[in-house]
Amino acid sequence: MLLLFLLVLFTQNYFSHGDLIADTCEKTEYPRICISTLRSNPDSKTADVKELARIILKAALGKVNTILNQANDLLKKTKDRLVRQSLNVCISVYDEALDEIPDAIANVGTNNSEANIQASATIVDADTCEESFSNTPFKADNNAVKQLAVVALDIIASLG
Repeated sequence: MLLLFLLVLFTQNYFSHGDLIADTCEKTEYPRICISTLRSNPDSKTADVKELARIILKAALGKVNTILNQANDLLKKTKDRLVRQSLNVCISVYDEALDEIPDAIANVGTNNSEANIQASATIVDADTCEESFSNTPFKADNNAVKQLAVVALDIIASLG
């Protein structure tokens, strides 16, 4: 009997928390990327809404690092002056994002307006990188950074 009770208790806790992810993500502009990002992170299973926002921001930070690594690699290989200028723009703005996103993560739940400003700056960074190219090699990753930042903003807004 005790085993049955514990099974029911754990099942209810698992599914009610699973609902937190779905409920939180359905209120965002990009629910699909929100749900897939959170479901792929094992920390989200026990996270509250503040931690869900932090997990989304950490995913954006991962994408920023991917872009930076690719941009630095391309910079070493290309001789084209315009491409080099565009790569340097991306490297510059995403270097800033390496500071902005961790600050946003730290401010979630304690200073949401500051977290909001920092997450918003990340969207501007992605747009700036994207617009520096006529045909960017980072289109998918820039879009992912922007969408993750928008999702983070939506979640932070729900915190009040």
